[in-house]
Amino acid sequence: MSDPPTGTVTTKPGESSRSTLDPIVLEPYTGEHQMQDITSLIEKELSEPYIVYTYRYFVNQWPSLCFLAYSDPASSTFNAAAAAAAEGEREAVGVVVCKLDRHLKGSRLFRGYIAMISVKHSRRGQGLAKRLVKRALEEMVGNGAQEVVLETEADNVAALALYERLGFIREKRLHRFYLNGKDSFRLVLPIPKSMQRPIPPELDLPPTTGLVQPPYPPPPSHAPSSQESLAITNHNTSHIL
Repeated sequence: MSDPPTGTVTTKPGESSRSTLDPIVLEPYTGEHQMQDITSLIEKELSEPYIVYTYRYFVNQWPSLCFLAYSDPASSTFNAAAAAAAEGEREAVGVVVCKLDRHLKGSRLFRGYIAMISVKHSRRGQGLAKRLVKRALEEMVGNGAQEVVLETEADNVAALALYERLGFIREKRLHRFYLNGKDSFRLVLPIPKSMQRPIPPELDLPPTTGLVQPPYPPPPSHAPSSQESLAITNHNTSHIL
């Protein structure tokens, strides 16, 4: 996890976020061609096993809430010759995956959920984790989120510090939450009423049970087994920053 930068990154929905200090752009998920970037980033850094249907559960139903960070050599102002030579050779260096739906308990708030976030080891310490989280929060709040929640390992001091700087508070400790036996903290970010936006009617619906939604192409002809479906339902989120 990185220490938050002193500056802020402000974007509008649909725009790419670009840092003036580092040639990295944030882009929303647009289709199956990016699935390999997502799985590679997360699987290289996490100890929690995932199946491909877990990723598709999120990105196919909430594609606008998944953002990938790409290195963009062509945008570098430090070495124009090297940038020109590297034009088109982008590398995925970070990802955040979220969802947004009606919470089934209590006051049934429209709840955003940060499910996974991972930053490539060589890119940590540059504020990229904060950029990813802030971009995801902007999109969720812009689409009517009334609160945002996540889980992170109880001993991940850096992650807890980052989230708490962004306004998250510790809601509860979940014992042995992860498969490695570690506890987690559930963190919640209440969205002030003054910042809440109307919920788009097309989003305020129960999520479908299908794992693949148009316009994205279906996976190879292999339906998830009951064990795989259970793994999706009971996944433990992971945050590697």
